[in-house]
Amino acid sequence: MSEPQHPLIAAAPSSGSSAGGISPKQLAMLVLFGSISMLFGASIVGYLITRSQNDIWKTASMPGLPLGLLASTGLIAGLSFAMHRAVRAVRENRFERLQRSLLLALLFGLAFVLGQALNWRAMYAATTASDARTLYGFTFYMLTGLHLLHVLGGFVPLYVVLSKAKRREYSSSNHEGVKLCTQYWDYLGVVWCVLVAVLYFAT
Repeated sequence: MSEPQHPLIAAAPSSGSSAGGISPKQLAMLVLFGSISMLFGASIVGYLITRSQNDIWKTASMPGLPLGLLASTGLIAGLSFAMHRAVRAVRENRFERLQRSLLLALLFGLAFVLGQALNWRAMYAATTASDARTLYGFTFYMLTGLHLLHVLGGFVPLYVVLSKAKRREYSSSNHEGVKLCTQYWDYLGVVWCVLVAVLYFAT
């Protein structure tokens, strides 16, 4: 059965590794990170420019950012922890622990999405309660929504990796899919921390 070509769900290292020891799938992942970084970088720059050009960003009647952002940070950190636990498990050929770790990561991801929905609800209630009309709420939705789209997209390779783990298609010598999926979620965790820091700094 041929392996999927998506860099996040690859199951085995390619025999056509580059001279530097980087497999084509790993290289594709790095290119993906570069592309996403440019997207988030441009969004953050646009956010900061918009913030600097608006004298009234948040009125005194508007509350600060939702405290749920801190809980969301803890959830995505827990997801990364679970993924690293999965990598350690597969390297030791502990297949049951691998499945449990991936399932835990999936649950953390779902909790993160729910947390974001609650954060959006809190922000909506805060901004609609004020008569002032600013870009405070809109830019919050823009940045966190962009990140959420990548989180939702990450569920696809995570589910595929979990399915392969249940079929025991991974081993200590064949687990590139688990490793690349872990890298993706680590990356989203770092991006999330940057976004939260920018939001608190600008607010």
